[in-house]
Amino acid sequence: ELNMNRVTCFICNGKLRAPSRLPSTRRACSATAASEILGGDPPQLRYDRDTGIVWEEGKTTGRRRRKPLYRTIIGIEIHAQLSVPTKLFSSAPTRHGRSGNDGIPTGVAANVSVHPYDLAYPGTLPSLSSSAVGASVLSAAALGCTIHERSRFERKHYFYPDLPLGYQITQQRWPLASDGAVTFLPHFNEQQLSNKKKGGGKKKRRRGGEKSPQDKTGDGGNSIDDTGAKYTFEPRPVRLRIERIQLEQDTGKTTTHTTTNPDNGQTMTKSYIDYNRAGCALIEVVSHPDLRSAHEAAGAVEKVRRLLRHVGSCDGRMEEGSLRCDLNVSIAPVVNDGEDGDDGQNVINNDFREVLPPDTGHRVEVKNLNSLRQIVAAAEYEALRQSSLAERNDPTGRETRTFHVKPISDTHPLGGETFCIRAKGDAVDYRFMPEPDLPPLVLDEDTLGCGMTLDEFVATNLPESPDDARARLVRDYGLTDHVADVITSDPPAIALFERTVETARSELASMEESRRDPNRVEMLSTLVANWLCNDLFALVKKSAVKGLSGGEVQHDEVEESTGTLNHPISVEYSTVDSERLGALVAMVAEGSLTASMAKRILTIMFEEVPPLSSPNAIATANGWHVISDKDVLIDLCEGVVLDPQNLSQLEQYRLGGKKVWKIEKFFAGKVMAASRGNAHPERMKEALALVLERIKTS
Repeated sequence: ELNMNRVTCFICNGKLRAPSRLPSTRRACSATAASEILGGDPPQLRYDRDTGIVWEEGKTTGRRRRKPLYRTIIGIEIHAQLSVPTKLFSSAPTRHGRSGNDGIPTGVAANVSVHPYDLAYPGTLPSLSSSAVGASVLSAAALGCTIHERSRFERKHYFYPDLPLGYQITQQRWPLASDGAVTFLPHFNEQQLSNKKKGGGKKKRRRGGEKSPQDKTGDGGNSIDDTGAKYTFEPRPVRLRIERIQLEQDTGKTTTHTTTNPDNGQTMTKSYIDYNRAGCALIEVVSHPDLRSAHEAAGAVEKVRRLLRHVGSCDGRMEEGSLRCDLNVSIAPVVNDGEDGDDGQNVINNDFREVLPPDTGHRVEVKNLNSLRQIVAAAEYEALRQSSLAERNDPTGRETRTFHVKPISDTHPLGGETFCIRAKGDAVDYRFMPEPDLPPLVLDEDTLGCGMTLDEFVATNLPESPDDARARLVRDYGLTDHVADVITSDPPAIALFERTVETARSELASMEESRRDPNRVEMLSTLVANWLCNDLFALVKKSAVKGLSGGEVQHDEVEESTGTLNHPISVEYSTVDSERLGALVAMVAEGSLTASMAKRILTIMFEEVPPLSSPNAIATANGWHVISDKDVLIDLCEGVVLDPQNLSQLEQYRLGGKKVWKIEKFFAGKVMAASRGNAHPERMKEALALVLERIKTS
């Protein structure tokens, strides 16, 4: 336990009050108001999440003028837990192991998945996992890194209760891979472009929560120039250089509980440590400081997360800590201040990312951010905090901070403050030394565990990249960019989509040609994609969040979930395979099922235990079949129209008038009810029109 009563505020050298004595929504410095830290008045600072520019607002001759002061310089460190069955240096199972055999399911009791080595028992030695090595190699290849055939492990010494060894085995100086790069679109702009490709519709609330005074990009991609006028911010692909990827151990998980004694009202805080996670295999992805805005930082993390999920090396479940991010944030003065008619665009465009801008401030590290929302909020808060201090001629020093999730005011709806946990000047020497119990890591046939060389292993096991898969789906199947992007965001969905299309085509080929709907057959790939992305994904999501207190979770915001999901939102956990989904889509395309019938059948197949029934068997058992024969529909319509119970409506129809359409709608509903919803809607209306016209003229 830390004695917070002895902690000193880095900003004002004032004494911080103990967290237990503060309201849950605010932790403020006792000597400096939070509003002043964040840039009160004067100066009044605003942050643009798209451009990463910190502006000072002022007024000149009746209009508001905005002066760009600082830009943000951001680097990221991503800690991704590898999806391998055992820990990095022991045989203890991870949550990715097989339940009931050598693995343990998610949510088991604390400290049951441990090995004597994980707890630093004397005499135990590390044994490297070949599965972890293979997963890290594929991760490095997916991120475009140069993979070193020879690397080394070393000890990073520091002392903390969740690190039993007293050191972490890592690869700080001799990494597994280096010199990679990824290209992506900034996070918000990527979502905005997706909405445009879908054809507009209802505007979605941006990930950052409600629009705040600092948010000058909430109007469909518009930013503000130095005179306060709006201009369109054009999103551009951003290239992030990867400095290195290192294979290392994870630590245990510390949970803090505070209880109150009902007798005397005293509070007691206890910390509990779970070593189930200690020793699990991690890769740390360290980038160069190439990012220039909060949205670029979130976009970079989302891109890396998607690539790791695509190759299967990490499940990317940020809400469970499988993927965590550290931000390194600093600010640099804006060289061109936008005066003399400059609208501020030069500030955005002249960003030589491979060279730090002049007078870049000290780097501040914000630790353990576990959602995209927190990444945006922490980058914004740090930019404003550091800019405010710089304006007071008291620039921040090198330090490590942690992020407080809860919001502190309406001006920061994304979240609260960052807090200093240690100054870099006081940092302990990690005393790096080569790991004496492990030889150098040589990527040969024995280490990879498959009898292949490094090049052969990568060529055989690295799947098609998401960008290549997206382009192929658009080219070969005629899908839109947005639909292809949704499918490729879930790697198992790509194979499921292609197998379903193949099955649907085979099923249609065996059906009578006279019964096929030519329009639907031509659009079969699009039809399969719609059923996969809309209906099947909806059932998978419902199954994942069923019974959770967090409520509904959007498919593209799984990392914002408030509770642990029952399973990832992926078609991998669907009980409907490609054969049954393809047969269902073929019946819809052929016209033997309506969309409403097919949705009910899909729900039955998804919830059926065990999954055995075919779509045709379910339709037959429930009497769901489309009546499309013209003669049968005419007989059905005549029976309804000439029914004595509907005589008054028939007489009103014969009299004519402006309300005839209501009578037609009444008869259509009666016919549909008489057919138990099985009548083909369009053909039924045609048959009803013929019957009514015949009766009217008779």
